[in-house]
Amino acid sequence: MLSSVSAGLIGSERGRAGQAAGLRTHILVVIGACIVMIVDQYLVIFVNPASDPARLGAQVINGIGFLGAGTILVTGKRVTGLTTAAGLWTTACVGLAYGCGYFEGGLLVTAVMLVAMSILRKVEGHTSTLVGMELMVEIEKSEDIPCLLDTVRICGGHVVNVSIDDRPRGVTKGHLQVRLSLRVGRTFESTSILDGLSQKIHVVMFKEL
Repeated sequence: MLSSVSAGLIGSERGRAGQAAGLRTHILVVIGACIVMIVDQYLVIFVNPASDPARLGAQVINGIGFLGAGTILVTGKRVTGLTTAAGLWTTACVGLAYGCGYFEGGLLVTAVMLVAMSILRKVEGHTSTLVGMELMVEIEKSEDIPCLLDTVRICGGHVVNVSIDDRPRGVTKGHLQVRLSLRVGRTFESTSILDGLSQKIHVVMFKEL
């Protein structure tokens, strides 16, 4: 029961953050890890006292990686879901702690995880840490380029490099293909640029590389 409460708190935070691995996933992970550790101790006490009580628990720590990998997404040069993957792995370890009776350690780690995932997430979102982003935009005429660059800056993007191709393959004759290398905040969404541009110029093609 205690393990489910801990995992529920952690999973609820991940769910509010819009992550795929939320309440149910974390509870299932912690229950599975907890029962594995209980079974391990049961085998030592009632079946073979000479066996290693940490053997099955070690396999949980190794095996949880496949589930964490499923929460990691790569979009262009940005990687998301690492915090959720690390949280699933740590939740499994919390379940092992509860399973072997180390309740103090499980509660302490749960509290630290909640602080790291909720409070520190808000702090991290306001830091100056920037990540790279590549955009490809097709516009109709060269006069639209200043508007494109101004919109990027207004939306919070820092333009690092601009590459303009006036004869790109597969693009309507007379149109321009502009490739932008940007530095943006961790939570920046390229759709904000597209929304701003759509109100000022006609964008033929817009995609994040």
